[in-house]
Amino acid sequence: MMEIANLWRESVGDAPTRWWWSQFRVFCILCVSVSLVCPGVLLFGQSARSTHPEMLLSENDASEGLIKIDAIVTDRSGKPVVGLESTDLTLLDNGQPSKILSFQAFNGASVKPEPPVDVILVLDTLRMPGMLASHEREEAEKFLRRNDGYPAQPVSIFRLRDSGLWLLAEPSKDGNALAAEVARDDQGQSVRKALGPSGLFGSAPEDTPGLLALKSLGDILTLERRKPGRKLLIWIGPRREENGAPFDQQRVFNMIVWFSTLLRESRVALYSYSEGENQRDARSARYRDFLSGVRSIRDAEFEDLNRKVLAIQSGGRVLDSSEGLADQIGGCIAEASSFYAMSFNPAPASHPGEYHDLKVLIRTPGLTARSNAGYYDQVYYQDQPDLGAKRVTVEQFEQQLKKLHGKSDLEVAHGLSGLELTERLSDAKLSSEMAEFRGVKTREALIALADSSAFLSPPATEIPSIAPPTASEQRQMIALADTYLNEAIPRLPNFFATRTTVRFAQAPLDKNGSTTEHQPLHTVDSSRERVLYRHGKEEVDSETAKQSKQKADEPQLATYGTFGPILGVASDALIASTDFGWSRWEQDAGHTRAVFRYVIPRKKSHFRVGYCCLPDDDGTISFQTIPGYHGELTLDPTTGAVLRLTTEADLEGDLPIVRSDIAVTFGPVDIGGKAYICPLKSISLWRSRTVRLLALTDWGESFRSYGPFATMLNDINFSDYHIFRAESRVLTDTPTPEKK
Repeated sequence: MMEIANLWRESVGDAPTRWWWSQFRVFCILCVSVSLVCPGVLLFGQSARSTHPEMLLSENDASEGLIKIDAIVTDRSGKPVVGLESTDLTLLDNGQPSKILSFQAFNGASVKPEPPVDVILVLDTLRMPGMLASHEREEAEKFLRRNDGYPAQPVSIFRLRDSGLWLLAEPSKDGNALAAEVARDDQGQSVRKALGPSGLFGSAPEDTPGLLALKSLGDILTLERRKPGRKLLIWIGPRREENGAPFDQQRVFNMIVWFSTLLRESRVALYSYSEGENQRDARSARYRDFLSGVRSIRDAEFEDLNRKVLAIQSGGRVLDSSEGLADQIGGCIAEASSFYAMSFNPAPASHPGEYHDLKVLIRTPGLTARSNAGYYDQVYYQDQPDLGAKRVTVEQFEQQLKKLHGKSDLEVAHGLSGLELTERLSDAKLSSEMAEFRGVKTREALIALADSSAFLSPPATEIPSIAPPTASEQRQMIALADTYLNEAIPRLPNFFATRTTVRFAQAPLDKNGSTTEHQPLHTVDSSRERVLYRHGKEEVDSETAKQSKQKADEPQLATYGTFGPILGVASDALIASTDFGWSRWEQDAGHTRAVFRYVIPRKKSHFRVGYCCLPDDDGTISFQTIPGYHGELTLDPTTGAVLRLTTEADLEGDLPIVRSDIAVTFGPVDIGGKAYICPLKSISLWRSRTVRLLALTDWGESFRSYGPFATMLNDINFSDYHIFRAESRVLTDTPTPEKK
């Protein structure tokens, strides 16, 4: 039917300057809170920044993979190698080649990372002999004063003492000032920022020095997770041996997974220097027995959290304590900005916390790559269908309902919860079933099933066996639709209506937040408010809005703009569609309707999809993109009135959003004694990754990471339409004559 679209454009033209088009050109934004930050909003005709001005917007690259790592490539002498291409590297995931989806090469000169790589210097003197502590401080000062006190990278300084973990200096490139701060701290004169008596995690009387140091490392890493960019963390402290910890293997395994994920997601490469260690002592190399990664709970040992082990697994190094410390720190800094950032998608995991070994191989002989040694895979990295759902046609669904007659409300609702429709359930059939089943839970299940099917085709038995209209008849329908959109809609009066929203959600997590557990769509909230349509804009009367029962930190999806601006999609379909054509006839309440399909490519799209907020950094970065979209336009063939409109976003790549669909049904309503076509019902269906907190509850610290997928659905009905009139009187200060 491309001929129809071409003929249509010849008759009305691609005229974006038309009045209606200029008024209603659609900009759609969908911003969703996933367990952590802000409520979600679906807007037409507003900007994302006006919705959440405190949020930073990030146009995410759909080609990026979910797992991001940094790699340093060195030659035989340990010198960083730059200038490699992605084809020079091979990434192995559990020994199998994995496709590198994004790749950036930084050479420290012409191509530098932004923000610059931060260097974090940790001076650990916890229960350390005074002589060793003095040597540690002297070497740190010596490094900071090199190159006339101008380190190549910004440096921040922490100090771990018996009194706790302290922040001595924020990131700075003034090495002399930093060195002076270290000296003042050693003399007890420094103005320091405490991170708690023994770090943010706190301490317990039985905590060993090794455990306190590990907690302090967790403090620093969680702080750095909130900052963008790559970091080098150089930990200078005594060698500590732990013969165990007061944790069972399950807790130790959880700690191993937590630190591994945190190091990778905070983009920290750890470098470990053991002050006063004897390199000839065989115990100094014992950490090498724990470098292969922990694959199961029964293999977990506290020694797997040794600072040297974490350093190697993060892509950092264990520094040689027999060599000059200041020179070795300088060597670490030299490789800070010459690295390769890449991403890939994890392999499907068979169970949560499945360990995967990582290796980066270089084609050129003699070159070696250092990067994260592995990652803990999760089953929810891929959106997985509910294998337990039974897919049924509308006819099979009706048969199932007949079997449930006479059952209790809970039994009927439970019987429907495992079903998934493969065809659209019409409003008429839904109303009929709702009239038969009066139970609250059953009615909720019926609505959720019907709304979820709103974007499917109706059963073949419900499609009239009428010959498709001729090309000429189709052109006539399209011309009527254009007239309707450009003449009838702008003449709508100012009016208000009651909007009732029922929100559904599918919870993806069990109590522990560790495994995926299917839960069907269920009601989580409802609200009612008066919506005013005035001069082509939609406003909500805050005084009439019924307060939501939902907590602010729970997932929400709110929808606005379905009165007039949503019809900009219909105008888009007529003007910008690359595949506008006939689909089918449909029957609705005894009337025959014409259904056309349309496709809007991304380059012509104005459909902005947003998501709040990504787990990156401090949790205030929202995601947005402008995808293409497609859908159907249902018309009254005799008047051109738009009676139903669907839009389905074409979301590609590894976006946090996998589905963003809208369906709006229009029908005649009486406003001020005249009949108008207005929205009667709208459905918004959204599916995205959640954001979860990975926490060590005993230590009271956590960071954000992606979690399982979740679905949210809004069922919105409009009623009680009334004309909006403003009455006024002119009052003067002229006194009214007194009656005699």
